[in-house]
Amino acid sequence: MSRIISDNFPCFRCGVCCRKYQVRITAGEARNIAAKLGLDITDFVNKYTDPRWPGRDSFLLRHQDDGCIFLKTEPDGKITGCSIHSFRPQDCRDWTAGPERPECQRGLLNWELTVKDGKISGDEAALNKFDSFIDSL
Repeated sequence: MSRIISDNFPCFRCGVCCRKYQVRITAGEARNIAAKLGLDITDFVNKYTDPRWPGRDSFLLRHQDDGCIFLKTEPDGKITGCSIHSFRPQDCRDWTAGPERPECQRGLLNWELTVKDGKISGDEAALNKFDSFIDSL
């Protein structure tokens, strides 16, 4: 069974992109996130950025447990959340989900779904469960 993918393909919070990419943030974004977390910028940099990045004008967010340090995984393992979503960096805001993206296709596998010829495919129960989740977003 399959469903046609709409033009408005939503992020379904699989977290694959947050596991694959290490986000670069500007010094201004680092100061903003630190302030929102109630941290001094030095403490933020030491705790949440990758010490291997040599920049002073930008930083890489640290990866922990195979993903962004701010990525939180729900117990079912299918759904993730960002603990700084409301003040996330611009690189994260610029990311757009799409059925053509390998990261989103990998995330659909967690739902036992695949993308082929512009359609999401899987058994009816998996499609219905996924649709219900998307409707809840």
